[in-house]
Amino acid sequence: MLGKHYPALQHRPYRLLWSGLLVSNMGTWMQNVAQSWLIYKMTDNDPRYLGWLGLTFAIPMILLPPLGGFLADRFPRPKILTITQWSMMAVALVQALLTWGDLNSPTLILAATFVGAVLLAVDNPTRQALIPTLVPRHDLMNALALNSATYNGAALIGPALAGFLLGVMGPGWLFFGNAVSYLAVIYAVMHMPFESDHGSSGSTLRDALLGGVLYAWGHALTGILLITSTVMSIFGRSYQQLLPVYADDIWRISAQGYGILLSAAGAGAMIGALGLASLPKITPTQQNLRIAGIGFALTLAGFAVAPWWWLGVFLLILVGIIGTVATTMIATMLQLLVPSHLRGRVMSLHAVTLIGVPSLGGLLITNMTTWLGRGDTLTAINASGAPLALISGAICVFMLFLVVRLPVVHDDQIPR
Repeated sequence: MLGKHYPALQHRPYRLLWSGLLVSNMGTWMQNVAQSWLIYKMTDNDPRYLGWLGLTFAIPMILLPPLGGFLADRFPRPKILTITQWSMMAVALVQALLTWGDLNSPTLILAATFVGAVLLAVDNPTRQALIPTLVPRHDLMNALALNSATYNGAALIGPALAGFLLGVMGPGWLFFGNAVSYLAVIYAVMHMPFESDHGSSGSTLRDALLGGVLYAWGHALTGILLITSTVMSIFGRSYQQLLPVYADDIWRISAQGYGILLSAAGAGAMIGALGLASLPKITPTQQNLRIAGIGFALTLAGFAVAPWWWLGVFLLILVGIIGTVATTMIATMLQLLVPSHLRGRVMSLHAVTLIGVPSLGGLLITNMTTWLGRGDTLTAINASGAPLALISGAICVFMLFLVVRLPVVHDDQIPR
């Protein structure tokens, strides 16, 4: 049954990577919960520190993925992944030791987040560029949708588990669990096939770093897809930075409730990813991308003003489903449109829009919370400002998909 609906899993190298990423991403989500909750409580519920946490992650993920893409196009990708995975494991272990020793602080959390983002800026484009080498072309769309499901499936289990363990065992064990989870990907990388072609080995560093930008600038379909992903991320997908505010200041459902909110979005994203993976063909036409984008904006606005936490959970599931439909379509067509020798660099730009930009948007949306909020206490300001900040972002996403002419991709536009 799995082979029929998810044929990419029939290929052992991809299957090992997919399962390894599912385990590793679960650990990453657990660490994200620990970092956000720890820094929020260390600073007496100041949402600006959530914004700074997002910024320290966003800066490397905006500036450095082109370098990661260059490395992915020039050197053996499994070797790059081996280095980045062991290094990220070490960072997580250090955070665990600092937390156990009661030596952690907001500054150290921000520093660890920055270092982890630098490593991810190399790791993510390399993984994205590696996928087309692990499956045949006719299974690529299926593999990319399943790849999205690894992160979103982990988001279903990781935060809920982290919310429980946070109160029972403390954040140090969440950092340690993330460190151990990297072993799953390391094992998969050890069984990767040898790559005989590493693309642009003869290009200069300047040409290599700018190659993806120049291609996107001169290729209208690629450029529009990247711009659409950027706007959707900075004004829409940044909502996760405010989930601690909703859990603690608006609905008062504690750390366990925060984990439930994150899991709700992950559950929806998992449903959306697996649903797309089971379809025989994914084509991001102007109509279905527009429907997905507008639906994402409307459900996000609904979550922003939901009066009860259980209604917010339901709406977050819808946000996850619809948002994943849109972002997976964009990622799939970028992989198909871009020539092999530029894939690492162009997908590094997509990594910027998908991973770096939401964190930068988190800085904007957390500051908007304090600007728009009213009250005599920080809790009151957060409770009144967060819904207004989210609604403002949803309006921007709604207008993007209502006004912009999204591309229609035909088979004869896809390089073979």
